[in-house]
Amino acid sequence: MMSKRHGCRVNCLLVLAILMITICGCTLFDPTEAVPSLSQTRGTVPLTVTYDASLSMGQDGISTTRWNFGDGTEIYGVSGSHTFNRAGQYEVVLTIRATDGTTDAETVVIDVEPAFWVCDENLNTIYKLDASGNVLQTLDSPSSQPRGIALAQRGYGWSLFVSCMGNGFQRLFEMDPESGDVRAEFSAPGQSPGGLAYSPIGAGTLWHIDRLSRMIYEINPHDGRILNVFGATYFQASPLLIDSVFLQTPGGIAWVGAADLAGLLWVLESETQELYELEIVAAIDIFSGTQLEIQADSIPLSQSLFPVSGYDWYDGFWWVVARDRHQIVQVDPSTGLESGVVLQGFPGAAASGLSIQK
Repeated sequence: MMSKRHGCRVNCLLVLAILMITICGCTLFDPTEAVPSLSQTRGTVPLTVTYDASLSMGQDGISTTRWNFGDGTEIYGVSGSHTFNRAGQYEVVLTIRATDGTTDAETVVIDVEPAFWVCDENLNTIYKLDASGNVLQTLDSPSSQPRGIALAQRGYGWSLFVSCMGNGFQRLFEMDPESGDVRAEFSAPGQSPGGLAYSPIGAGTLWHIDRLSRMIYEINPHDGRILNVFGATYFQASPLLIDSVFLQTPGGIAWVGAADLAGLLWVLESETQELYELEIVAAIDIFSGTQLEIQADSIPLSQSLFPVSGYDWYDGFWWVVARDRHQIVQVDPSTGLESGVVLQGFPGAAASGLSIQK
C-alpha cells in the first residue's frame, strides 16, 4: 500500500514533468513552423527578391518546401531568387510539410512599385525614376533628340523602344533597358516624333505619332514595318468631330488596355488641349486592316500642364509631363485637373516622352 507521503511525491513529480513538457515543448516536440525570409518587401519593377526557408522547423525534419509568389509562379525549394516583372501587391506564401505529415504556411506581402521612364531631348538621355521621382538608372540615347518612349514586356523580358528626331533623320530603336544596348534599329516615318506607345495585344504593336505629317502610324515592332497610317481625313467622317479639331497639332499618344478590346489609344490635340479616345478595332481577316474609332467625351486637360510633352496611364490616373515645369503630374481623368501628386527634381530641362513600367 502506497503511503500518502509517497503518493504526494509521485503527484508532484508528475506535475513537474507536465510543466517541463509545457515549458520546453519546443525542445521535446518541435512544432511545424514556416519561417520565410525575403531580402526585401518593397521596390521598383522589375524587382528581384532572394528567398530562404532554412529557419523553418518540422518534427523529424521537413519533407516539402513550397513557395507561391502570387504572380502565377510556384517553386519547390528552400532558397533562391525570384523576379516580379509587374507592379502591384503580391502575397508570397511559404508552405512546409514536416516528415510527420504536419504542415504550416506563412505569408509575406511584397509591394512592387512602377518605374517612370522619361527622356531629355537636350541631354540625349533616358532616365528611369521610382515612384518618388528619384533616378534609378541613366541611359544614353542611341540618337539625338529622343522624344518618344515605350516599355514592352516581350518573350525574352523587357524592351525599351525610343523614337528620336535625330536632327532630321528620325530613327526608332529597341534597347535593353538594363544595359542600354541597342537590340534593333529602324527608320521611323515622319520627321518630328510626337510620342510612342506599345500595345501587347497579339504579337505586339507600336503606335507612333508624328507632329509634322500629323499622322498616327501602326508599326510592327519586330521589323519596323508600317502596317497602317491614320491621318485627319480618316476621322473626318466621324459625327463626333463636326465642330472639333483633331490631329491638327498632335501632342502625344498612349495605349490603355480595355476588357474584350484590342485596347484604346489616347491622342492629345494640343490646339484644343484635349485628350481623345480611339477604340482599336482589330482586323478580322487577312483582307482587312486595323480600324480606329473615335469615341465621345474627350478629356480637357488643365491649361497649367501645357506644354505637355508626354503622358501615360497607371492605376486609374493620367501621368502627364508638364515640360516647362519639369514635372510629371498626376491628373484626375474625370476632370482633367491635377490631383496634387507630382514627381520632380529629376535631372534635365527638356523632358519629353513618358512610359510607365507597370
